[in-house]
Amino acid sequence: MASEIRQLAVATPFGRVLVVTSDGDEIVASEFRRRASARLRRGRTDALLREARAQLSAYVRKRLRSFDLPLHLIGTDLEIATWRLVARLEFGECISYADVARAIGRPLAHRAVAAAMRKTPLDLLIPAHRVIGADGRVKGAGSSLRRRLLAFEGVKVR
Repeated sequence: MASEIRQLAVATPFGRVLVVTSDGDEIVASEFRRRASARLRRGRTDALLREARAQLSAYVRKRLRSFDLPLHLIGTDLEIATWRLVARLEFGECISYADVARAIGRPLAHRAVAAAMRKTPLDLLIPAHRVIGADGRVKGAGSSLRRRLLAFEGVKVR
């Protein structure tokens, strides 16, 4: 029997709402939105979403080093390895795309790592904002929000 999909909208200090989606067993998606969608799947909040809310609240209060939630990841082997590694980065810790590529055993795959970061299905829970260019600059799409997240975490970028 398929689990029921439930969603939670969490206000953030970044000018966006984070919508977190759970199937009851794993977080299947999280996405920054300008405002909570009217199409949000309402209903009882499951235990996993309550835990996600607690961890997100701790993050916003700067009391959480990294998220510890079961994440549902679907992608290529390289994408999943990239997302798992980045999910372990702690608050304020940055790494370059090339460093990620080396760490997952694919030293020449920095462009593929960047592509994986662009398509992460789990905004903030897989902290793609913590992956920056080797020159210390924020690269890629969403750089405005990424800069806000890094500033929040006390990271100075070029």
